[in-house]
Amino acid sequence: MRKVLVVDDEVLIRMTVTDALEDAGFEVIEAGTVDEALDKIDDGTIHFLFTDIQMPGLLTGVDLAHEVAARFPHAGIVVASGRITPGEIDLPSSAQFFSKPYDLDLIVARFESMSKSADQRASSTHVSGTSGR
Repeated sequence: MRKVLVVDDEVLIRMTVTDALEDAGFEVIEAGTVDEALDKIDDGTIHFLFTDIQMPGLLTGVDLAHEVAARFPHAGIVVASGRITPGEIDLPSSAQFFSKPYDLDLIVARFESMSKSADQRASSTHVSGTSGR
């Protein structure tokens, strides 16, 4: 099961996104701050990140996106904001941006698409890795 780290300081948004992703079959880890999220990724691998940009504390969701991209190069990253536009920030090249309010079905569909792509990559790596034996 693919793990998604959902990070948002607004509890209702975090719960709504978490419920939708769990209903779609993802394992979800929640965090309310970037510091809490960093502690959680220290505990193990994540496959995907969903984060708000503006968060309490010194670090932003953009900082978290860069950290996840560095630690987990194949992780899918989705960043959301209602106040900032993509041109105003330096996101990792693999990150995708959604403006708030967003369509939750589109968010879930994006994670499902990223999951299928990751499964295909893993399958082709496995096949090509064993074909020379």
